[in-house]
Amino acid sequence: MLAPITFWKRLCALHDAVAAGDECWNHVDSIAVPVDPSDELTFTKSSALFIHLFGAELHGSMMMLCKGTLHVLATEENCKLLEPLDTKPSTGPRLVLHRICNDNDTVTHDIVAGLLKDHGGRRVGRLERMHFHGMLAASLDKAIRSAGVESVDITSVLGLSMSVKDDHALTGFRRAAIITHKVLKHGFVRLVEDVFDQARSIPHEKLATHVDECCEDPSKVNIKLPQGHYESCYFPIVQSGGDYDIRPSASTNDAMLSDDVIIVSLGVRYNFHCATMARTFFVDPVPKIENTYAILMELQRSCLAVMLAGRRVGSIAEHGNAFIRQKYPHLLKFLPKSFGFGLGLDFRESSMILNSKNQRLFAPNMVFNLAIGFHDLELADEHKQNAQGSIRKLSKYSMLVADTVVIRSPEEPPEVITKHSMEWKDVSYFINEKGDHANFTPQGAVEGKSALVNSRLRERANVGNAERTNSARNEKQAELMRQKIAVRRNECRSSGSQQGLSSSHKNVAEVNAYHSAKEYPGDVPPSEIFVDMQGQTFFAPINGAQVPFHISMVKNVVQPDPDRTATYLRLNFFTPGQTLSKDAAPATTKLIEEHGQSSMFIKEMLYRSRESQRLTAAYRMIQELRKRFRQHAAKAAEEADLIPQEKLVKMRDQRIPRMADLTMRPFISGKKTMGTLEAHTNGLRFTSKKHEIVDVMFANIKHSLFQPCENEVMVLVHFNLRNPLLIGKKKTHDVQFFTEVVDASVALDGARRSMYDPDELDEEQRERQLRKKLNEMFKEFCKKLERIAKIHHFHLEFDIPYRDLGFHGVPNREMVLIQPTVRCLVNLTETPFLIVQLDDVEHVHFERCTFRSKNFDVVIIFKNLELAPLSINAVPMNELDAIQEWLTDCSLTYTAGQASMSWKSVMNLVKSDVRFYEETDENDEPKPAGWQFLQADDDQVVDEDDGDEDYSAHDDEESSDDDDDDDDANEDEEGEALDWDSMEAAT
Repeated sequence: MLAPITFWKRLCALHDAVAAGDECWNHVDSIAVPVDPSDELTFTKSSALFIHLFGAELHGSMMMLCKGTLHVLATEENCKLLEPLDTKPSTGPRLVLHRICNDNDTVTHDIVAGLLKDHGGRRVGRLERMHFHGMLAASLDKAIRSAGVESVDITSVLGLSMSVKDDHALTGFRRAAIITHKVLKHGFVRLVEDVFDQARSIPHEKLATHVDECCEDPSKVNIKLPQGHYESCYFPIVQSGGDYDIRPSASTNDAMLSDDVIIVSLGVRYNFHCATMARTFFVDPVPKIENTYAILMELQRSCLAVMLAGRRVGSIAEHGNAFIRQKYPHLLKFLPKSFGFGLGLDFRESSMILNSKNQRLFAPNMVFNLAIGFHDLELADEHKQNAQGSIRKLSKYSMLVADTVVIRSPEEPPEVITKHSMEWKDVSYFINEKGDHANFTPQGAVEGKSALVNSRLRERANVGNAERTNSARNEKQAELMRQKIAVRRNECRSSGSQQGLSSSHKNVAEVNAYHSAKEYPGDVPPSEIFVDMQGQTFFAPINGAQVPFHISMVKNVVQPDPDRTATYLRLNFFTPGQTLSKDAAPATTKLIEEHGQSSMFIKEMLYRSRESQRLTAAYRMIQELRKRFRQHAAKAAEEADLIPQEKLVKMRDQRIPRMADLTMRPFISGKKTMGTLEAHTNGLRFTSKKHEIVDVMFANIKHSLFQPCENEVMVLVHFNLRNPLLIGKKKTHDVQFFTEVVDASVALDGARRSMYDPDELDEEQRERQLRKKLNEMFKEFCKKLERIAKIHHFHLEFDIPYRDLGFHGVPNREMVLIQPTVRCLVNLTETPFLIVQLDDVEHVHFERCTFRSKNFDVVIIFKNLELAPLSINAVPMNELDAIQEWLTDCSLTYTAGQASMSWKSVMNLVKSDVRFYEETDENDEPKPAGWQFLQADDDQVVDEDDGDEDYSAHDDEESSDDDDDDDDANEDEEGEALDWDSMEAAT
């Protein structure tokens, strides 16, 4: 039963509408609605009215609403259920209960006749389109005929009066929508994926039966709800194989599920409130289908934009037809006449159909099913030339997208409460790749038909495949090398210099402590060393005159051991002709380069004093000034390329996506930084438990990566940034947030444990469940980030590393698993992180490739030749063919040799050779063009040079600390079903 406050609120609204006697109610004086004493599962308008008012159908009852009073005729049992509602407020109609006996027709007829005579008035509203069979309905008919009153049909207006929902009803709709989404995602999609993955067959009817069972028992999809509150609105509709019907009255046939175009429709009724949705999934679609689906999404967004309060219900169909007629007239004949219908206690409200004839108006808090589709589209043979799978057999296909929406204000588009994604990457699958029928590859997390899908998965699964022989790969590499040489040669000829030679010289300001002697400090003693901390200079007496020296020119300061009579202080300066150390400031280096040949420099000065205190004080102050200057210079260099970020705009119009108990790397302070990550309008905000804040703007994200915990100890999201951030005291281009599934180091007790130990088996089971739960949580969070970024016109798309394509190597100090993504080559588990953007790679060379070697080295050469090549050492030799295959599919050239190259010398040679990409040298002698010389030098072994460390003109970024501590395992309990709070928080 309803709460009394909800009952009286709804009763007063209905009473006031009827008592107004306006035209829409046909000027009735009262309404009389019976409910048959039937146990059938049919749901009628009279049942909807009783549920709307009382929260129960009350079979075998009748209500008569007249001016000032609601009379209810019910059995003794039903009257006891209604007694808690008999708490009349100060204003409004009264509730009068009349107890009847089903065995005494005469008494019941007398009660109905008396109420009709005393309170019914001259016009009585009834549901004349319905046929009632109960005793109360017969007594009402007899009383109306005997009293001579007029009977008026109110079926349509009664449904219209219940179309505006209150907060209690909207809560029921939203919960029904949540269950519908969960059933579609975990009940239908997963089963279909398993069917195709395992190459099984399943009938439409069996698949629909499984979905229907999930609607009746949501615990099968991990939803914890009390029994008896939910049921399926209708038997789910599953269609594929070219036989489609996108009308609401369609039904599921017993044909087998086909891997082409699959349409599914389902709905759930929660506490009598209905929500429904439909999606179309595509298996091996051709471009024609993808383009049509894009038009369908455009039409759906356009229709949502005009579903505003105050507009005509029929304007949606008119707008949709006009939209297609104007932009895509060839699709107009495939549009359905109706674009959906109103939802309520009665699943399909006949008076709120979304067709062009409906003149009623949208009002806030109305609920509709917006169904947009195309029926029996034609698929010609020319559109199926490269088609795979069952799509080749289709001559016609349909597509349908339906959602439950809530009308809001006249200025605000409706709220879509069925949240399942409609993005192309989430509804399209590619499982038949030119003869390979075994791989099931959904485009769920990343989009792109790059080399990744076609590379080593096929190599490992089909060893000896004739399509991927070494000769074919070498031919493709030769073609790629010729194309690259031709492109680079044209670039060099057009620009006058080869690609990558444009070095960027930083503008270094000259040191100028004082512009004139008038700016000298006034308290400089005439014959002592004086240190000016503010001016970063010291004054040294020379021939009785104080001469200023900037601290940046000082190489070192030494105070030799004193003798019996005096104390000494030696000052050494930077001068031309000596190797400048790394401590030399850029301004000092520039000054020596510009004036070293034309000016005189002081190399050393020695001072002697009998008063040791003064020279010792000067020595300490100069050392302190040097320390401060180096710290200031280091900080300035650290912040040189920092760009101020825009201010974070917090999200206030919807629930904020949030993940708690995450660890951030690099750490802000201390050994571990834990906190909460939130998504806002234009970026992310991480707040640590110490209330430290780090903001990452969407516009500053270059690559976003999501790595699930398959065989790792953590699940993580990683952001590679365009411009560095200053975190703590270090700048970084990478920010990562992760949660550990298990401790990275586990203390083992001395006792030996059996493989059949039930405690150990339970522990492994809990760990598997936790891994699965965390992967789902992070995946959902990534999807929410993508959706928020897209809404606010930012591009954010998460890549997932392909673990099956990964290989082990040593890019820094330890062996790690290096995995490719669509756009990068990454290692995200160990620090320092490795992220190599494939678009920045010029060439790849393999060193130490001999039959006797167990491993080899991979050297990645960048397009910016000023950057030192990246070396990945100790890669197992059995990975060589697979890596070469992947590089070929990515259109990257490679060479292989037995030598270990001195890359400092090689790169200096490449940068100095203006004819590097030509086939002849300056003397017109033939030579290998481009990077082919690496292949030609196979027979020459070059010793390694330790000078690679100081190669680059721009030092690489300092690597972050490798002292990573283990995070605590996630504290959430695993394996439990979701309740309402967790599900509503997730949406």
